[in-house]
Amino acid sequence: MTVKLYENDAYIKEFEATVLSCNETKGGFALILDKTAFFPEGGGQQADKGTINDATVIDVQIKDEVITHTVDKAFNVGDTVTGTLDFKTRFSRMQGHTGEHLVSGIIHTMFGYDNLGFHMSEKTLTLDPSGMLSDDDIKEIEKRANQAIYENKEISVSYPTPDEITSLNYRSKLDLTEGVRLVTIDGYDVCACCAPHVHRTGEIGLIKIIDYIQYKGGMRLTMVCGINAFEDYQKLHDDSKELMHLLSASRDKVVEFVNRDHDVIGAQKAEINKLKQQLSLSQLETKTIGNTYCGFTKGASFDDMRSITNSNLNKAQFVALFSENEDSSFSYVVASAENDVRNLVKALNENFLGKGGGRPNYAQGKITGDKNSIEKFFEN
Repeated sequence: MTVKLYENDAYIKEFEATVLSCNETKGGFALILDKTAFFPEGGGQQADKGTINDATVIDVQIKDEVITHTVDKAFNVGDTVTGTLDFKTRFSRMQGHTGEHLVSGIIHTMFGYDNLGFHMSEKTLTLDPSGMLSDDDIKEIEKRANQAIYENKEISVSYPTPDEITSLNYRSKLDLTEGVRLVTIDGYDVCACCAPHVHRTGEIGLIKIIDYIQYKGGMRLTMVCGINAFEDYQKLHDDSKELMHLLSASRDKVVEFVNRDHDVIGAQKAEINKLKQQLSLSQLETKTIGNTYCGFTKGASFDDMRSITNSNLNKAQFVALFSENEDSSFSYVVASAENDVRNLVKALNENFLGKGGGRPNYAQGKITGDKNSIEKFFEN
């Protein structure tokens, strides 16, 4: 069993320990110490980073209360070593994990939802409330979470006995009866958790929910906390200044100017598409070959080709339109008002190394060939 220094003091940056074992393993050496401040991967949080003497800590895992550090150098049993944490990363994760507890606790209090999932990446973290939340709900949750930060509430850790635990109301993904470590945010949350946390809510700094989607009957919230939230705001601020410059707009007019330009660009795109379709029609060469009305043009989009094809469905049993691309390949649309086009399209793809398909009466794709060969295909 490894003594978990991080459980009693989350702010340890450096510690001394004795090597109990060190064996070569995949990717380095498996090092077990009598005690450690390195938090192992678990519960949606990655393992701590840092060094042990001059060896880099690659990974940290826990099994049966024994913590194994994967390092890039070997040690001798009995050595006294010094572990040094990458505390900047550790503290950022403490801010994030405590922020998740705070938000999950507020959601549980307001709506009774459980958090069914939690994952922390380098910059963001996600949590999965078990029920639906509206836009206004999420704004209120975020507001209450940041209010708790301003109140600078105490965060404490306790180890209730099996008898005590039965009378306590706390959040937990597992039905625990012994060895429970409770993290309490005064007035906001009580949750079973083994991870390091900050001492007071003020140390979280800032919580911002940056995205949310419906997920497995509930929600998935993406949020940033602490230094990551600050850096996220810095980037948004820089982006906003750049947009202000590009649009010659004041800060409070950026959205208005973007909407204005979006409408103008939309109208221009519609006009361009109309002109492109007119150009495709002006270049269109058509002929009826057997039971197929064939057309050839250049540079047409599938939307243009579909529109032209639909307007000529009365010309023959099948309508096949081909548009030559810059690489000399041909895009195609094959359609029919009443007939199944799939066998025709299959043969077309097989003859011209093509790819494509669609519905029984409509298909589109791309082939490699030339106009004469395509015309001979339909003649045969």
